[in-house]
Amino acid sequence: MTAKFLTAIALVAFVLTCFAQTNNTDVHGANASSASSQPAAGAAPANTGTINGRTLFLRNCAHCHGASAHGDDGPDLHDLGLADDWIANRIRKGKAGQMTAFAGKLQPAEITALVAYVQSLK
Repeated sequence: MTAKFLTAIALVAFVLTCFAQTNNTDVHGANASSASSQPAAGAAPANTGTINGRTLFLRNCAHCHGASAHGDDGPDLHDLGLADDWIANRIRKGKAGQMTAFAGKLQPAEITALVAYVQSLK
């Protein structure tokens, strides 16, 4: 493995660890503690019971599209100008030889959260 790839993996792992500790959320973005807690200073409040598209992106997509979604092995995802249905279909089915299909890994609500996150990238 190249040093750049290993550095990228370490950075993503560090960001995910910090994010999970700061927001105390599980993989779906739900609050992992039973007691309510205040968000860290400067952090957006966690929506209990909602799915966090950014968290899903960092865990499933950032290794190809980069943590900032500006592209790496995969393309830049900012200002796509594509319909939600098109993006959701690409996430579900992937693209042969270019992108993994996530239909068997992600639930429909998780795909919807990812679409919302990608569409928010400007």
